[in-house]
Amino acid sequence: MALVSDVQRWAVGPGSPVAAMDKIPRGPTRVGTRWREVVRLGPWARMTVWSEVTAVEADRMLAERFWGAGMRGTLAYIIRPDDGHTVLRQQEHLDAVGWLRPFGGLIARILAPRLHRRLLAVRDLLETAAP
Repeated sequence: MALVSDVQRWAVGPGSPVAAMDKIPRGPTRVGTRWREVVRLGPWARMTVWSEVTAVEADRMLAERFWGAGMRGTLAYIIRPDDGHTVLRQQEHLDAVGWLRPFGGLIARILAPRLHRRLLAVRDLLETAAP
């Protein structure tokens, strides 16, 4: 679970759309921990997203709410054993707000493949970090 509870350690890097990520406060992740994430939208556009932990169970679950740039939502990572393996599940709900609200369905369709790629990247990180 350290991979998702300390996401700022690996979120920024080659090929990542994340330009910067700060954990506030530093230290153990607990309810109330926040992240400030700056995401590249294109060559000259950036967006800041804030998130806050709403629930955490060590090595089992991390849930948060997020907001910024015309959106808000919830995100949960759930880890569970499955037939000798480990399954990481991501549950996300996103609402477009303000002037983006009419485009909520389109935004969800655009983000779906990106979210899938993010899960694949998390899987790859976990597999390469395994002893």
